[in-house]
Amino acid sequence: MLKKLMSGELSLSSTFWKFGVLGLALIVFAARLFGGLLAPKLNGISLWLYYTKYFHPLNMNTGIVVLTVCYLACLAAFVWYSMIIISGTWRSAAEYDKSVWLRYIARLMIILLVFIGYNIIF
Repeated sequence: MLKKLMSGELSLSSTFWKFGVLGLALIVFAARLFGGLLAPKLNGISLWLYYTKYFHPLNMNTGIVVLTVCYLACLAAFVWYSMIIISGTWRSAAEYDKSVWLRYIARLMIILLVFIGYNIIF
C-alpha cells in the first residue's frame, strides 16, 4: 500500500483525503498528545537541557524517558510521512485527468497542510 501511495497509483481523492488529511492529523495529534504529557514532567525546561544537565542514567525518571521516546518517534514519523505524502499526492495529481484545477489545488493544499502540521507540532 505504501509503495502504491508513493508511486501515485492511488486515486487523488484517496491519496489526499485518507492519507494526506487524515494521516497527517493522526500523527500531529499523537505528537501533541505526547508533547503535552511530557511538558508538565519537565517543569518548563527543554528536552536538550534535561538530557544534557539533569539526566542521570542511574537515577532516571522512566516516565520522562518513555514519553521522550514516543514524542521523538512521532516527530520522526511526521517528517518521514510528510515526504511520502507530498510525493504521493504530487504523482497522483499528475495522473489526475478530470480537472487541471484540482491537480494544482491538491498539490498546494498538501504542502500547506504539512506546513500547518509542522507549526502545530513545533
